[in-house]
Amino acid sequence: MSKGITTKENIIQAAFDFTSRFGLESLSIGELAKLVGMSKSGLFGHFNSKETLQMKVLEYAAQSFIRSVVRPALKAPRGKERILALSTHWQKWASSKLAGGCPIIAATVEYDDRPGKIRDYLQLLQGEMMNTFSKAAKIAIEEGEFKEGLDTEQFAYEFYANMMAFHVFTRLLRDRTAKQKYQYTLDQLISRASH
Repeated sequence: MSKGITTKENIIQAAFDFTSRFGLESLSIGELAKLVGMSKSGLFGHFNSKETLQMKVLEYAAQSFIRSVVRPALKAPRGKERILALSTHWQKWASSKLAGGCPIIAATVEYDDRPGKIRDYLQLLQGEMMNTFSKAAKIAIEEGEFKEGLDTEQFAYEFYANMMAFHVFTRLLRDRTAKQKYQYTLDQLISRASH
C-alpha cells in the first residue's frame, strides 16, 4: 500500500471521528488540516473541496456500518436470529465505535431539507438501510418465523425508529434505562411479527 493511500485513509478516519463529535457541516478542509497536522493546500490536494471531503466521510461511515453491523449479522442464521444480530451489532457499533454518535444519523438531520449531492447520498444510504431491514423481515417470513402478510416495510420502519430512539435516549438524554427500553420495544416488535 502506498504512503499516499495510507495517509488518505488516516485522514478520512480522523475526519470520521471529528464528524462523529461535531457534525458533517462543521467538517472543513481547514479544520481537518489542523487536526491531522497538514497544510490546507496539502489536504486540498487529496479532496479538492469540502463537499468531496464530506462525501468521502459519509462513504467511510457507510462502509464502517456495513463492515461492523451488516456483514457480521449475515453470519447469523436466517430469520429472527439475523434480525437480533443486526440489532446487537448496530448497538455495539453506535455505542463503541463512535465518540459522538453516528455521523450518518447526524448528517441526515443536518441535510434533510438541503438539496444537493450530500442529501441525495444520504437518501440512498437510508433507503438501502431500510431495504436491509425489510429484507431481513421477508427472510423471517420465508423461514416461517414471521407471519405471512406481515408489512415488512412497517417492520423496517419500527425497527429503525427504535434504534433512533435508543440513539437519542443514550446520547442526548443519557437515560440509563435506554438499553432496556430498546430491548423491550424490539421484543414487542418481534412478538407482533411472529406467529
